[in-house]
Amino acid sequence: MLVTNYFTVVNLSIPSSWIAFIVAFVVAYSAVRVWYGKKHAETLSDTFFYVVIVWKLSVVLTDFSSIIRSPLSLVYFDGGVVGFYLGLVFIAGKVALDRKKGRLAAEGVQALVAGAVAVQTVYQVMMVLLNDGQLLVQIVTVVAFVLFALFYWIKSDGSLPFVWLFMAVHVFVAVWQPAGLVGTPFMTTLLIGCFFIALDWRNRRE
Repeated sequence: MLVTNYFTVVNLSIPSSWIAFIVAFVVAYSAVRVWYGKKHAETLSDTFFYVVIVWKLSVVLTDFSSIIRSPLSLVYFDGGVVGFYLGLVFIAGKVALDRKKGRLAAEGVQALVAGAVAVQTVYQVMMVLLNDGQLLVQIVTVVAFVLFALFYWIKSDGSLPFVWLFMAVHVFVAVWQPAGLVGTPFMTTLLIGCFFIALDWRNRRE
């Protein structure tokens, strides 16, 4: 879903996507804590923290000249879509390293996958609620993600078929949405899904 509305919070104009992301994180953290325990929930929160930090600081790379002219702009700006993808790459490397070094158990990986599913589901639903759009597209988005999320949390054992299904559901929804298959939310699902599939394949070979 596209950002069509902005909200004022303490004299700041905040896009609906930020609010959706924050709500999605809170729900995902709570769900993982209930299903997998405090330790894995904290791993999920650390993951989000690193993504946000890299995304925020990446403005040094994406707009270095502005930072040189006005260092305080680092507080107000971020690295945009490029910075967000850099955050995903960074956390993918960290998760892969932690898994290789034995600092992240298989259940921890399952918790991260479950967290990703929860985040994407809540984010998509919140974007529908907070923005304007075609009614049919909104209905397809909410129904598809909510049904899959319920199915995942009831039936999933964290195995690869569920990751593939998660990606397939988002392909179906993305085709209906304005940004299509090149939108950041879908590309995020694609990258995360491919990463966990590759991580599982590598672990099976070792």
